[in-house]
Amino acid sequence: MAVLNTPINTDDDNLKQILRQNLPVALYLYNGNEKLDKPVEDAVSRMAKKYAGEMLIARIDVAANSRTYNQYNSPTTPAIITLTKALLGKKIKSQGTAVRPADVRAHVEYLLDKGPNPVQQAEAQAAPTNGASQGKTAVHVSDSSFKKAVLRSDVPVLVDFWAPWCAPCRTIAPFIDKMADEFAGQVKVVKLNVDENPRTAQQFSVQSIPTVIVFRNGAVLERRVGANPGAIRSMIQESLVS
Repeated sequence: MAVLNTPINTDDDNLKQILRQNLPVALYLYNGNEKLDKPVEDAVSRMAKKYAGEMLIARIDVAANSRTYNQYNSPTTPAIITLTKALLGKKIKSQGTAVRPADVRAHVEYLLDKGPNPVQQAEAQAAPTNGASQGKTAVHVSDSSFKKAVLRSDVPVLVDFWAPWCAPCRTIAPFIDKMADEFAGQVKVVKLNVDENPRTAQQFSVQSIPTVIVFRNGAVLERRVGANPGAIRSMIQESLVS
């Protein structure tokens, strides 16, 4: 394949050919049914030009290519997934959802060993640094305990639907625990592993993670997809408004 300095537009059927190349690949997923995020699109183009010959950027519309979208666990778009050479094909090196231009650059540079792991860096920035006790943390619930812990709760409940393999879930985890401590006694904050508890995840149509749902009096009050601390805090605050 000739050296390319622009993103490659591809689809479900042709992505395999790109992944067979020796170069590492950054897979950029966007939703063609929504307005394109120009700053992110520009960042993707800049990275393709800057690192031409060192890597490939494949651009794919998830609205028209559900097979690829599902293969990578239906991430919140725009998303970037970096793939490096493995014994058989390619393996995921990093993954970012609801990305901004700085995220695109960070994931590409990490793919090329030119920068730190963006997920670990975000976790370090979110972690407490003074060694003090973190206080209360989110409680883990399951399919069997969900009704009692969440639907029958006498206070609002924020449920974080997550999985261990989900990088954005790990990134937002310290913030979820912080909310559990900050709103202790007012709002219950719990976590549900969707891999171990698929029944509840299916019951509430959780298709992408992290998904955060606030319940009040046994009913869904609000839900959001993605690791957005500001939105999560607003959901909690709104649940306390009578």
